[in-house]
Amino acid sequence: MVRGRKCNILQGLALHLEILSPAQQRQVLAFCYALKEAGGRRQLAGRTYSAPRKWMRGKGRVTVQLGCCYNYARDPAGNPPGIIPRELVCGLPPLLHDLLDRMTAAGIFTRATRPDSCIINFYSEGDCIPPHIDHHDFSRPFVTLSLLSEQSILFGTDIAILDQGDFDAPVRLALPIGSVLVLNGNGADVAKHCIPAVSKDRISITCAPSSVHLRLVVVYT
Repeated sequence: MVRGRKCNILQGLALHLEILSPAQQRQVLAFCYALKEAGGRRQLAGRTYSAPRKWMRGKGRVTVQLGCCYNYARDPAGNPPGIIPRELVCGLPPLLHDLLDRMTAAGIFTRATRPDSCIINFYSEGDCIPPHIDHHDFSRPFVTLSLLSEQSILFGTDIAILDQGDFDAPVRLALPIGSVLVLNGNGADVAKHCIPAVSKDRISITCAPSSVHLRLVVVYT
C-alpha cells in the first residue's frame, strides 16, 4: 500500500544478463582502474574523482563522475543535493559511448532515453549505499552495470536500517557479474533501494539521462 492505494513498487524494473562477454568485462574493468589511478594522481578535471579522506566501514567508496557533477549532499559551498550545472567534470569517453551503443542495440533503452552521464562506483569490502530514491535531476531510466563480484540490491517503500551496511527490505535481488539493472517507473520513483555492505570488491557503472543541460564538461583523453 502506497498512500492508501495498492501499488506494484517493482513495476519498471528489469534485469538483463550477460550483456558483456568476459573479455569485454576485462576491457571495461581495465579502463575503470585507469580512471581511478588518474583521479588519485589528480589528473582528472574538477570533481570528476572523489575519494573519502579516511576509510570507514560503509563509507569507503571512490567515485568517478562523467558527463555531469552530482552533489550527494549539501557541500561546503552551499550547493544542495543534485546536479551542479557548471562544475567541471570529464565527459563520457569513447569506451563508454560504445557500451551505451551496445545497450541501445540490446533494447535496454531507446535512443531518446540514451544516458549522457554516468557514475562509476568502486566498492571495497564493507562499503554500502543507504536507502534512497535517485534525484530527479536525472531522468529515467537508470541503468547499472555490475562488475567484479555478485552482490545484492534491496527494494521497499520502507527499508529498515539495522546497522552500518545492514538493511532489511521486502525484496532482495542478486546482481550477477556482467548484468545490467534497469530502474524505471515505480521501481525508480516509488521504491527505495540500497546496496548492503558488499562481501567483496565491486565496481558498478550507473548511467542516466540528465535533465539539467547547462553544464561545463571536458573530454577525458
